[in-house]
Amino acid sequence: MPATEWRQIVVAVRSPENKRQVAIAKAAELARRCGARVTLLHAFSMPYPLPSRIPVNSDDILGMVANERRKQLALLAKPLRALGLKVDCKVVWDFPSAEAIVRHVLATKPDLLVAESHRHTRVGRWFLANTDWELIREAPCPVWFVKHKRFPRSLKFLVAVDPTHARAKPTRLDDRLLGTAAVAMRQLGGKAALVHAEDVMQVLPKGFLAEVMIPQAAVVAAERSRTAVRAAIGRLATRHGMNDAEQVVRPGLPAEVIAGAVKAVKADVLVMGVMSRRGLKRSFVGNTAEEVIDAADCDILVIKQAGFKSTVPRRGPKLGD
Repeated sequence: MPATEWRQIVVAVRSPENKRQVAIAKAAELARRCGARVTLLHAFSMPYPLPSRIPVNSDDILGMVANERRKQLALLAKPLRALGLKVDCKVVWDFPSAEAIVRHVLATKPDLLVAESHRHTRVGRWFLANTDWELIREAPCPVWFVKHKRFPRSLKFLVAVDPTHARAKPTRLDDRLLGTAAVAMRQLGGKAALVHAEDVMQVLPKGFLAEVMIPQAAVVAAERSRTAVRAAIGRLATRHGMNDAEQVVRPGLPAEVIAGAVKAVKADVLVMGVMSRRGLKRSFVGNTAEEVIDAADCDILVIKQAGFKSTVPRRGPKLGD
């Protein structure tokens, strides 16, 4: 199935009382360029801070807190509406909050979910909280994690592909990544670069370690593999109208190669795939993906494999459960 244009965007608003809302600002510009409708979604589990007048009934407490949060979202929506954007506000009590967000996505089927990542300190690196990882694992739609408020007129997308399909052979995940990137570029403007981390141990001839091959043979084998990978990447790019996409193919650990490529090509958005593994109930996020997503100094666009099904129940908990 080809990637669809973004017409419905949901923004996961963690703290509606904060004045600084990087994810909302980024989503507003996305919506402006795409002509999309925006939903500001806040899911809370604990009714904190409590209302000044605390009711006795728990339903009334939650109702008063939800009403206060809706007012806060309305204030955040006001400048977006002034720009001519169509904005909805939604507040839900549910837990855990990540599952509440996924339940909303399952029910409303938006084209894109936008969430903000955070820093440890003002000068420290960005990191993803548990809620963010749950969204990566369970949200069925593309998830755009915002790390910077900058939004250049022409975006540079870096798409991490694995044309050898060593980790995702049956999924055609690379085609989904490039298809989504192509649609994003058409709507937002920009260009793409493709990156592949070459696993040196896979390109060396069989029996290399046991037979202690001569170094020159290893070099030749590695170069042949690199040529084949570049040809495969070229075919991928051609299928998605990205003939002029820059290609970065380097040997090394995937996390290091991809993070280095982000800096080398000055990427604004890193497009990565997450897949479900057979026998596992949940979507799989390995150490490599976690390292890359945490370390990359740019926004992250996470795409699921075809046929992905979230394990989050469509019905949330009720009071008294």
